[in-house]
Amino acid sequence: MSTDQKSESSHLEVVDQQPRQPDSGTLGIHDPASQHGRSTWQALRANPIVVLFCLYGNIGALMYGFDNLVLSLALSMTAFEQTFGTLTNGSYVIPAYWQSLWNALSQVATMLGSTAAGPIQDRFGRRAAFLVAACLSAAGIAVVYTASTPGAFLAGKIVNGLSLGLALTTGQTYISEITSLEVRVTMVLTMASQNLGYLIAASVALPRMSLSSDAAYKVWIRQSASDYPQKLIIQVLFASGWVWPGVILLFLPFMPESPYFLVMKGQREKAGRMLSRLGNRASETPLILADIVRTHEEEQQRNEATKEASFLECFKGVNWRRTRIILYCNALSQVIGSSFMTNGPYFLVQAGMSSAKTGMMTEIGIAFGIASSLVTGYVMTVCGRRALVMFGIGLSTMLFTVMGIAGCFPHSSPALWVVGIFLELSWWVYGPAIGPAMAIAGEVSSVRLRAKSLAIGFTFNYFFSTVWNVVMPYLYNSDEADLGGLIGWIFAGMGAVTLLILFFELPETKGRSFEELDEMFTARVPTRQFQRYQCEVGQGYGGKMVHDAED
Repeated sequence: MSTDQKSESSHLEVVDQQPRQPDSGTLGIHDPASQHGRSTWQALRANPIVVLFCLYGNIGALMYGFDNLVLSLALSMTAFEQTFGTLTNGSYVIPAYWQSLWNALSQVATMLGSTAAGPIQDRFGRRAAFLVAACLSAAGIAVVYTASTPGAFLAGKIVNGLSLGLALTTGQTYISEITSLEVRVTMVLTMASQNLGYLIAASVALPRMSLSSDAAYKVWIRQSASDYPQKLIIQVLFASGWVWPGVILLFLPFMPESPYFLVMKGQREKAGRMLSRLGNRASETPLILADIVRTHEEEQQRNEATKEASFLECFKGVNWRRTRIILYCNALSQVIGSSFMTNGPYFLVQAGMSSAKTGMMTEIGIAFGIASSLVTGYVMTVCGRRALVMFGIGLSTMLFTVMGIAGCFPHSSPALWVVGIFLELSWWVYGPAIGPAMAIAGEVSSVRLRAKSLAIGFTFNYFFSTVWNVVMPYLYNSDEADLGGLIGWIFAGMGAVTLLILFFELPETKGRSFEELDEMFTARVPTRQFQRYQCEVGQGYGGKMVHDAED
């Protein structure tokens, strides 16, 4: 296999590569020839094993969603306030600084876990990173479960936060490496999984809000026969967190290592075996493996990779453009108000809404988020990534603008309902804004730097989240700024600025293999020409942009 660098256009000419016809029953990981021509549904049906491991890889997102909402819900529990709060004017109050520390340092730990994920994955593999994440999570939850002081609770949140960053980043890397172009739509399940984590936390916590003992959040209790004829046992908030590391450990022995990681480590024979375990047919496995090897070798040539990949390379040359896109994608969760929405129950109670109504609206909002994420999976195959992200951010900006207008009438009961309803409607934005963005983030990174690029992206995500988790309690607490619905103006402004940035920076990656994206970034294709650019990799094109008449 040889490659020639062409001058100005900087695209690759792959020599001695004969066109191949795809086998409709195989995965065809990242093979430009075999990845075009099948529908998403056909690819999903042909690759059930890959789909199952995509679901498994998204458990980090589920854990993150569960952990994020747990604290907000626990803050609204009488028993939790009595355990960790101080008696002030006849009622228990948890100081704002402890709320900020619990939120912020947990995000800092998640950020550190995400940063550590890159080196751990590159040295020991994706399976090892999942194992470390599961062990850390189990230990952190044990500390949280037994904590009786705010400091001990904080320590548990920090340890568990490390595991969340590690699991999330590893899962995103793994999914991007085992999916073909058509199956890559499963990357939107990241947001569906996170929303499912929110829903599980809400379903466990909301029926227990009024319990005054620590059974509300710490132990298992049996309801009376009059309340539940079958005497159902309700699983508690913090103890239920042990389920997630248990699931990781249960299925980890069956998880094939990433073929890309094995190729980078020179273990090509083992990579071939892993491709077979992922459901690829014996006749296609050598071709798929050859594509992975070719992609890795071409990238090494372009980057003069004679040494171990470093984080610094992510900020040089064309890799800096890729890193910027990943950073934008990871910032979007806070742009659409993720920290605001997860603190929604406590915010609405502070604004004067009853616990019962708050619980109802929270569960409805989360259900919206799950439905939105699932619908996005289909729509993304039709409309592409860029258009959906732009639509999602635009919709978020509109919803928060309405909320900000309602916030101008703080003493109006109808205005409070408008704030609450539009806050929950904001969950709809999760699907179109975040799902496709996570797919783009997993696609635009180079193969050799993927683990480190995604680690940088998630690190930035958690840094940005940390800032907002520190700020949020001071924006809505009644003894602080007490902005109420006026907070909507802040997120509406961020959304407007973000739309402008994404218009010039976010490319359309729908229908592009990793080899094609490598060629396009190397050729420095303008953002709005990504959809029209014709690649030579695997297709015989001359690497050029196709201009419509209107251009």
